[in-house]
Order: sequence, then structure tokens, then C-alpha cells
Amino acid sequence: MLGSFPMSQHTDTECSSMEERLAVPGWDLTPEYLSFDAPAFAADLERVRELAAELESLAPCAAAALPHAADLDPEREPELLAVLARSFAIGDEIDARFGSLRVYTNCTASVDGGNARAKELRGLFSTLGARIDQAESAFSLLLARASEPFARAALALPEAAGQGFRVAQARKYRDRLLELPEEKIIAALSPDGKDAWGRLYDAITGTAKALYRGPAPSGEAPVPPEGREIGLSEAASLLRDPDRNVRAAAYRAQSEAFRVHEESLAAILNSLSGFRLAEYEARSRRAALHFLDEALAANRMRRDTLETMLGVVAESRELGRRALQLQARLMGLPRLSCYDTLAPAPHVADLEPRSYCFDEGFELVRGAYAAIDPAMGDFVREMRDASRIEARVLPTKRPGAYCTRFPKSRTPYVFLTYRGALSDVFTLAHELGHAYHGRLLASLPLAETAYPMNLAETASTFAETALADYLDAQRGEGVGVVDAGLLEVAWADAQDAATFLVNIPARFAFEKALYERRVAGPLSPGSLTALMAETMREHYGDTLDVYDEGFWRSKLHFYMSGLTFYNFPYTFGYLFSLGVYARRAELGKGFHAAYAALLRDTGRMETEDLAKKHLGVDLANPDFWRASVEIVRGKVARFESLVASLGR
Repeated sequence: MLGSFPMSQHTDTECSSMEERLAVPGWDLTPEYLSFDAPAFAADLERVRELAAELESLAPCAAAALPHAADLDPEREPELLAVLARSFAIGDEIDARFGSLRVYTNCTASVDGGNARAKELRGLFSTLGARIDQAESAFSLLLARASEPFARAALALPEAAGQGFRVAQARKYRDRLLELPEEKIIAALSPDGKDAWGRLYDAITGTAKALYRGPAPSGEAPVPPEGREIGLSEAASLLRDPDRNVRAAAYRAQSEAFRVHEESLAAILNSLSGFRLAEYEARSRRAALHFLDEALAANRMRRDTLETMLGVVAESRELGRRALQLQARLMGLPRLSCYDTLAPAPHVADLEPRSYCFDEGFELVRGAYAAIDPAMGDFVREMRDASRIEARVLPTKRPGAYCTRFPKSRTPYVFLTYRGALSDVFTLAHELGHAYHGRLLASLPLAETAYPMNLAETASTFAETALADYLDAQRGEGVGVVDAGLLEVAWADAQDAATFLVNIPARFAFEKALYERRVAGPLSPGSLTALMAETMREHYGDTLDVYDEGFWRSKLHFYMSGLTFYNFPYTFGYLFSLGVYARRAELGKGFHAAYAALLRDTGRMETEDLAKKHLGVDLANPDFWRASVEIVRGKVARFESLVASLGR
């Protein structure tokens, strides 16, 4: 990766004025709904209520067939098949309309955490969703337990198009299902149980303020002596500021703000884990259900795949630590602190530090996508031209970044907070990777578009790798000359190695230990802090001088009511995407078609089968994962050579 990297060669966009540098786009959701009060929003909500009522009226027919489900003969049950046909049609329409209502509401709440109407609707949707889940439970149980001939006949119905994989998964895990009354009770309890706890976390983090006392971030007004109140999203974004004093002050502000709420946050975490453990115990009547089993089923992968990957990651931990040590050397520090792990590449010697206005960053991402295939570059441009990217810095925005899709229109939208660091450019590439994945699925039946978390990270992490290679390819003729752009790319490679080989495994280890200890009772805030400190030290070793012992309070992924273990899928996606990306040179012009085919299958295949079909590999064999780690090793080695060439 050594070479000259003049900005003029990789973008036609020059952003020199302060206005241009601060200008970032916000999304326009009006093509979906004009507002919460719009007739289309009200009409969809009313239609969902009608469909829910119809589904409830049909459910008793399915419930009556449950006692003899294993003996059902399709020749003798034409009326039952007709009811199932209607339930499939209703389910598809609910998924489209109700899903879009929920996405719009979540998007609104993400930008304005204090929006009262969004909060009200999320509560209403939780209750309505529970009604739908209760009604659907009879049909789900019937399809899971029905005889093979009856299940085949049901899936042959025109209304069942695209339902085959979903039903096959339900039948695979049918021993985990409870009886109908119990399934309905769990569905009824969820809105005011685990879902309510998740909403409370969103409410706290969306409205809480942090008191920032530190130097003014670049380009901003001086901070008053008494400090300045900022939202938690802004505090999190300042952890990527090039000024170490700003990062340290932002970390202190964020930590203090979260510490104020730690009793509530501990209660949320204990209640979410406690609810799930009680549910898993209830579902263990026929076969023991481990707390990891739900996450594995959600990711459509086997335990041996996870264990193999984690084993290779554990044996490669020193590689991630080495990346952290090299970053510290380049920053002129004995060791990094936790607030340095997201920092942009430091200013070294005569290399000018860079900040990328949104136009510059966007053009880099578009160019990287177009280098894979022109259609990918056109898609990125379309996302901006259609105002589907929310990147503004706002005081009420929730932390984090994500991509979402409206099921009715199949349209993707991207959310992030863009401040101009190269890491923000990579985040933009990452989320647009999700968006492109969604575009490829738009022509499929809706039931085949729900891909699992681990495969979700394939397109996004692939996009980051493509961006890094694109930046590298833009070097000029001065081979051997190190410049700021090259440094930033190599720095991002090192950050990835540390993130996916150290940080993500630490998150997994913490959550796993939390569930193991929660069986004995709730954990106090002090116990959670001690557990996080223990986990961080185990994984980071002596590479940090300050550990984020309160990370359990600030990491949204621990508080998502609908998901558990939203951590290992990131490392899976990172290493898996490297394996996919490695096929690019081999396949040449045929790569994009093969890549698109793989992504289109992610919603209708199990993970191991997908890898076998499209890559010809066995994911339970450590050789696949070790080959991906070797790619990472090469990136870290190049970073080490760069650090040495700079005399560090």
C-alpha cells in the first residue's frame, strides 16, 4: 500500500469553504409518508388494523387443526388450505404496510429522540404487533407441525410464493415451540416486557444530555468555561475527533452522562436478559435451549461454525493487539486509551491531517463502488440524488449508524452522523453496502428478503474493503512516498483488525458472561462494570492504559429487545466478506454477477449452504477463517512497514 496519494487524483470535488465542509445531507422521507398526520400514514395504519382483525378471525380454524396437525391430509382439508392461503396473503400485506409504518417512525425518532408522536406510535405499534403475533402463532405452529404432505400442499399455494425457506426454518426448530396458549401469552407480554425495556433505553439515550468541558472541536465555536450541553450522539461522534483532548473530554462527558442513568440501564439489561432466560427455559421441554441458540438460529448458522470462527479469532488476538500497539507508536504514545480506538490517523511530520467534507467523502465511496461495477456507482449516486442519506450533526439524533428499508416501496435509507473523519467515509461506505444489498433483493418475494445479521455484514464490510483498495489504487507515481491519504487507509486497516479481532470478541465474551451469571440473579451496576473491566482486560491485554469499563452502558447493541448477541455477526461478516472479496481477482469481469447472486441468496439459504454454493468452502473448517485472517495479517504488516518508514 506504499505510494503517493494526492487528493486531486481521487475526486473531482474540492471543498474549501467552511459552508461546504459543514454541509451534509439529510434524508427526505416524504416519498414514503409526508408526516405522521398524512392520509397515507393513517390509511396504512387502518388497513393493518383491519388485516389484524381478519387474521384473528381466521386463527381459530388453524388452532382447531393443531391437535391432529401431524396427520393432516391435504386432500381432505381444502377449507383449511384456503384459510392458509388467505393467511399468507394477509401476512405479506402486513409485512409491507406495518413494516413501513414502523420504519418511518423509527427513522423519525432516530433524528429527533424527543419526538413525542414517534414515542407514542412505537408503543402503539408494539401492542398492535403483539396482536398480530398472537394471531399468527396458530398458523406458525400449524405449518411447523403439519404432516409433510400437508406442508407441501400449503407451500404450493400461489399465495405462499417465497415462503418455502421461512417455513422450512420453522419446521427445523419446531421442538422449541410451545403450545398455542403459551405462545400467545409470550406475544402478549412482550410489548410491556422486553420491548418496553428496549424503548426505555432509546428514550434515555435520545434525550439525555452530556456536559462537554473541553477544547472546541475543529471549526466550531469556543466552548464556554462552564461547558456546553450536547446530545449523546454528538458526544459519540466526537470520539472520532483528531484532537486527543477533544476525544478525552467527549469520553468523560459521555461516561458521566451514562453514569447518571446506570441504575436504570442496569435494570434494563437485567430485565431483557431475565425475560429471555425465562422464555428459553420454557422452550426447553423437548430439548434444552441454550441462550446462544436463539442467536444462532437468527443467523441461520450452526454452533460448530461459530466455535470454529471464534477459535481462529482467539488464536489471532495478538494480531489485533499488534495493530493497537502500532497505532500507539504512530501517535507517539506508550499505549492507547479507550477514547483513542476510534481516532482518525494522527498528524505526522509534514503530512497534513485531512478532513473530508461530505462531497469529498461521498465521491470516494461512489468511485470505490463504481470500480467494482458501474451499476454500483450509479446506485450510490441515486441514493444521494433521491435524498436517502441522513448525515447531519443534530443535538437530538440517536448515536450510531444504520441502513433501513421500507418494505412497501423496497427503498433503502442510510443514517449516520458525518463529521468529516475518514472513519465517517468508511461508515458511509458500510451503510451504503447494506443499501445495495437491499436493492438486489427488491425484486424477490418479501419473505425471501429477510437476511440474517451475520450475512447482513457481508455487503457492508465488503464495501469498506473496496473503499480501502480504491484509495490505495489512487496513489500517484511517487512510489515509496508516504502521504496523509495512504496513512489514513493503513490506519483504517489497523482499526479494523483491532475492532474485529479484539473489540467485537470482547463484546461477545461480556454478553455471554452476563447470561451465565444472570441465571443466579440480577447484576448490580457495579457488577456489570467489574465484568466489563475484566472482559476488556482479558481481550485487550496491556494495549490500553484506560479501559472503557462503562461500555456496557453506552453500547446500543446490548439493549436491542429483538436481538441478542449482536456482536459475533460483525466479526463473521468481516472475515466472510474478505473471503468473498478475495474472489474478485479470480473471477474478473464475472465477479459482480457472482457477488450479486450470493447476496440475493442471503434471505433464502442457511449460512453454511450459501458458503458452499457460492464459495465452495466448509465454514466448520478453520482453514477458511485462517485464510481470511492472513489477509488481515498482510494489512497489519503493511501498516507496520509504514510506521517504520516514518521513523516511529
